[in-house]
Amino acid sequence: MSVLGIVAEYDPFHNGHLRHLRMAAEEVSPSAILVALSGPFKQRGEMSLLSPFARARCALASDIDAVVMLPVLWTVRDAEHYALGAVSLLASLGATHLAFGAETDDLSLLRQTADLLEDSPETLTNALHRGLSGGTGYPAALAAAAGACIHESQSLLSHANNILAVCYLRAIRRLNLPITPVLISRAGGYHEANPNPSGPSASAVRDSLLRGNWRPALECLPEFSVNEVLSAFRSGHVPSSSLTDSLLLSRLRSASLEQTSCLPDCSEGLEAALYKAAKQSSTREELVAMLTGRRYPAARISRLCACALLGISQEQTNHAPLPESVLLLGIKKSPSLTGFWKSSPVKVLSASKWQETASPADLAAWRLWSITCGLPASYPFTQKL
Repeated sequence: MSVLGIVAEYDPFHNGHLRHLRMAAEEVSPSAILVALSGPFKQRGEMSLLSPFARARCALASDIDAVVMLPVLWTVRDAEHYALGAVSLLASLGATHLAFGAETDDLSLLRQTADLLEDSPETLTNALHRGLSGGTGYPAALAAAAGACIHESQSLLSHANNILAVCYLRAIRRLNLPITPVLISRAGGYHEANPNPSGPSASAVRDSLLRGNWRPALECLPEFSVNEVLSAFRSGHVPSSSLTDSLLLSRLRSASLEQTSCLPDCSEGLEAALYKAAKQSSTREELVAMLTGRRYPAARISRLCACALLGISQEQTNHAPLPESVLLLGIKKSPSLTGFWKSSPVKVLSASKWQETASPADLAAWRLWSITCGLPASYPFTQKL
């Protein structure tokens, strides 16, 4: 039985996601397709525009068979650990193939780069230390160090989807998993400013929706996704940025410098800069922009903000076990899925059971998302599977 695994955010599910899914399914012809979906918070530290349940419904409408939620201690992480948690989860649930997109349509080069980063030869580590000592941020320093070993790797690691693709391959190797990677070449740019129906960027679609520029955004979505987006906006159940900003700044301003220094990946003077910026900024966007630069990428600052909101510390991430139980967001009624996870080492739970074993960070993520959307705290536990 071949099982196709996909790691996704689907916020919102757009034409590019549908293209990726169909091309992967055509290549693998799987018996089932599983998705590990980010929850109320995403990998770059932002709250999701749409509910995880709404995004799961879109996935099921697109011929995906089951959707589980990646725990937040693995979601709000750098690409390496995000990929490690997600790939481990999908493998435990029986995935035999992993489909992912990348700007570089060269699986061999992606593998070489992944092997290089996993082996960490002396040439790589020395070049990395030189870059970091010179004040270069970690992602750029790592790309330059990789380029010193494999020339093509530097430009490869300057693209977001390539970085994730390399991290998926690293996770497969590190965990010694019998998973076949399936590379799908990405259409369109990850950071495109305007919605492009033929190769949309999710961030461009979200920005367009939040500005009220509806038509170009909705043209990038399949009909079932349009319905979920319109339902969320008509009901007003999308995160309020002003409320999110107030909650974040309140948390950061009330924290001591020592407490701030306990946040994940908050070192090398960043804790003092964050402590100071929180007292000078009036919005989350302003705070992230104030700290972003050559040394600190915006994504790192954004994840720090998410961890501050959720009470996640460096110690928690250091000792987080690979996913052992997950929330089932949606599943199709299919004979091939009956009893599918009975022998799985990961417990797949409905919402009522999941809340009994969920981490405090996962419960906090749902609680904060619900508050900013004007929904009751019980929201995730009253949704029908």
